[in-house]
Amino acid sequence: MGPWRQEFIRYVRRPVNRRKPVWTGPGPALKIPPALLTLAVALLVAGMVIALLENKLRPVVAEVAAAQAQNTMTAVIENAVTADLAARQVSYADFVTIQRDEGGAITALTTDMARMNLLRAELTAAILETLAEVDVSDIQVPLGSLFDLEPLWAKGPALMTRAITVGTVQTEFESQLTSAGVNQTLHRIWLEINVPMTLLLPGGEIETALHTRLCVAETVIVGQVPDTYLHLGQQ
Repeated sequence: MGPWRQEFIRYVRRPVNRRKPVWTGPGPALKIPPALLTLAVALLVAGMVIALLENKLRPVVAEVAAAQAQNTMTAVIENAVTADLAARQVSYADFVTIQRDEGGAITALTTDMARMNLLRAELTAAILETLAEVDVSDIQVPLGSLFDLEPLWAKGPALMTRAITVGTVQTEFESQLTSAGVNQTLHRIWLEINVPMTLLLPGGEIETALHTRLCVAETVIVGQVPDTYLHLGQQ
């Protein structure tokens, strides 16, 4: 047997290493700094507390903000209308005429509706002009007002919100007759004012409305007012 054949036989009979590779795992464990872990937990807890407070306090915030916005808007509108009426020197006789028979008994109350409608349109324009010129959009709600505790009421830092008037200011006249004594009747003419508003609060917006009324003119009618009289219709 030649030397090359002996070498070939040794190569074929050489033992084969059939061991499987040993898996050593993904590597060393990731170490998180304690400060970073503490910060993450603190942020998580703070987020949960804020969500809980928002869920509990949002209805209260909405109610207080709506009341504050209505009060602010009402004061501005009433001042504007009152000043306008005073400048015009409006009186009851400008709009209503009391008709009597020969014996002095009241037969009817007649109203100059054309003049009433003109006044209503001019007062509405005055209200819109006032709302456009006066900055009443920023409403401040003290955080102490959110809690039912007398020492905290209207105290503490203020929560800022904004009130936006939407739609058209709606005005209409209403006639009211009430007893003012023996054979006397108080007749008042009211201006009903409605202003829709949107409040922009943290986390969303809410819809509300302002409703107020002002006495435009009044008088005491002496005598028996007939059962049928002219009501001031809604215009």
